[in-house]
Amino acid sequence: MIRLSPVRFWFVALFALMVAACAPAVRKQPRQRLPTPPPAAAAGTSQDAPVPGAADTAGGQSAPVAATTPVQELVEVRVLVVSYAGADNARESVTRTKEQALERAQMISRMAKSGDRLAELVRKYSDRPGANEDLGLFRLRPAQPGAFGKEVGQAALALTPGSISDPVETPSGYFVIERRTDPPTGPTKVSARHILISYAGAEHAIPGVKRTEAEARTLADQIAKDAKAPGANWADLAKYTDEPGSKETGGDLGSFARGQMVPAFERVAFALAVGQVSDVVQTPFGFHVITRYE
Repeated sequence: MIRLSPVRFWFVALFALMVAACAPAVRKQPRQRLPTPPPAAAAGTSQDAPVPGAADTAGGQSAPVAATTPVQELVEVRVLVVSYAGADNARESVTRTKEQALERAQMISRMAKSGDRLAELVRKYSDRPGANEDLGLFRLRPAQPGAFGKEVGQAALALTPGSISDPVETPSGYFVIERRTDPPTGPTKVSARHILISYAGAEHAIPGVKRTEAEARTLADQIAKDAKAPGANWADLAKYTDEPGSKETGGDLGSFARGQMVPAFERVAFALAVGQVSDVVQTPFGFHVITRYE
């Protein structure tokens, strides 16, 4: 074993320290981790965080916007209502109990799910006034369900197109709902004129109209034919309309959005090209001939 004198020992130790100081430092790689989300801004304070969708001043890139699932704004449904004594708007002729109404609605729902057309079931079994004319066809805005209430709007939105619901309890009775194909995309507003030929017995017949449904249809067919003829004068044909105050305006309805008209009228009006005249359209008011001008 070699022994070093104290002087040589301290000389060797000092030399080793100088070598270590001159050697390049070896960095230890940090462990990777997920980035910490930025703290939420306190109320009334300002932050320099980028606004989603705004341009990045450094790279000219747009910040990504989180994708969300859009909620269907308009849903087309067919509804059948089974009422009971004591329900809202129940007819005096309805005497079944609430329990009997539920059993009836369950039976109808099973029939519809087994292949029976709900439109025919509506004609036979629905207790809603006017169901025989419109066959329960409506368009609902789930965010603003209107007269049917939020229960029906939420149940319709939960269905897939083409499916049938179980009975849905509402203050008016039990609803059986068929969700139909969602309304097509297209213009959100149109402007149109129409000629209404009403008849005695229509759900919303114009007071004083005496003609029969058959007579009204014949007259409406002739008006539609004349309106489509070259050189037709719409203002002259509008004199046949039964809508009060409409003769002077040529049946002008102005601009209206989806969901403002009864479904049968809306479907035709929004499908027309500007300047086109429709075939005859039946609604609870009677028969219509429609032309779109904007």
